[in-house]
Amino acid sequence: MSLRERFRPAPPAPPTDDAEAKAARALAARRGRSPIAPPPSAGKSVAGVLRPLLRETGLGFHELKRRWAELAGDSFARAEPEKLSGGVLTLRAPGALAPFLQQQTPLLIDRLAIAGAKIKAVRIEQRTAARPAPNVRAPKATLSPSEEAALAQALDPGLDPGLRSALLRLGRAVRRS
Repeated sequence: MSLRERFRPAPPAPPTDDAEAKAARALAARRGRSPIAPPPSAGKSVAGVLRPLLRETGLGFHELKRRWAELAGDSFARAEPEKLSGGVLTLRAPGALAPFLQQQTPLLIDRLAIAGAKIKAVRIEQRTAARPAPNVRAPKATLSPSEEAALAQALDPGLDPGLRSALLRLGRAVRRS
């Protein structure tokens, strides 16, 4: 036997019915499944990186503000958190309530520590609550009959009725102001 014949590949074996049935079962088991797994979501990757960092910083300001009434309790519910910087929480409180809240700050710090906030001190600013903007709409004044007649007479009688009524409304609005 020569070297060439020795390394020549052997002819493939003829397929058997058993091998074909086995291949059909294997393909049926994989049907509908993607051969490559999808990439992991970005949220999971970011959460894995941020989770250790968030343990160090504690509860964020926006979460604190959102859950304020629940975390602070009834006595602090009327005060509003304004800023959280360097472990110092700044609260805005109505004037009469501020001295009472100042005495209760250790209790507040303990409550917020249980919730996971890293707060070292609380600063309370006495401010009045912002008043809602008053309704500045002027009362509607009506025109006297003589003014109404003068306005109607100033318009051309041959105008389209829709245009005429719109111009009358405009004239009334201008005279009122």
